[in-house]
Amino acid sequence: MNKKFIRFDFHCHTVRSDGKQDIYKMLKAAKNEGLDFLAVTDHNIGINEIDFEKAYEKYGVRLIPGFELSLLKGHFLIIGIDPKKTQLKIKEWKLKVDKVARRSRKETLIKILKWSKENGALIIAAHPLIPSGTMSVKKKLLVKLYEQGLIHGAEIHNDDLKRRLKSKKMYNFWHKRAKKFINKLEIPAYYNSDAHSVGRLGTSFNIIKIKNSENIIEILKTERVQIIQGKNK
Repeated sequence: MNKKFIRFDFHCHTVRSDGKQDIYKMLKAAKNEGLDFLAVTDHNIGINEIDFEKAYEKYGVRLIPGFELSLLKGHFLIIGIDPKKTQLKIKEWKLKVDKVARRSRKETLIKILKWSKENGALIIAAHPLIPSGTMSVKKKLLVKLYEQGLIHGAEIHNDDLKRRLKSKKMYNFWHKRAKKFINKLEIPAYYNSDAHSVGRLGTSFNIIKIKNSENIIEILKTERVQIIQGKNK
């Protein structure tokens, strides 16, 4: 089987947390932007009931279930766990569905990440090492989590962060800081849009070349794959 280029964005939001559109409009936008895979990652809540195969037939985009674990210690993209299983655990953990990080101990974060890993999730640190430190995992904890095998990668581009920081200089400072540190640790670096509206999908995404895209989550968890940044806007 010949290898093919796959385009995916593993960080976006819908009206179930702080996004502006529903999951179907986000899928339509993903199709228009030429994405092959889209992970919906609302804050502390899984995706709603949806027929994944029918969605693929209609939009031509593979939807991957996920959520953004949003804690004061940091934000993490939990990708690929069955939505029903996720929702039961989120209720058990008493996570709040909003964009404001919930105060918690480091032990709580590690417990959730361990459960996620045991249930087959791909785990990506979202916008780490932001200078303010708010809702962004810091260096020492990032290293500890990676050494324990509790994260598989980290973002070094995040379009919504670029919008929120407003200053190009501030964003470039974060990007260079994150890229340098993540490359030093040899952690796979991801490029996501963190889109909160259909107009932001396509601003940043990932491109990889693989043989079997059906196993994309397992490949990203276990193999050293070169990830290239894509941009449409």
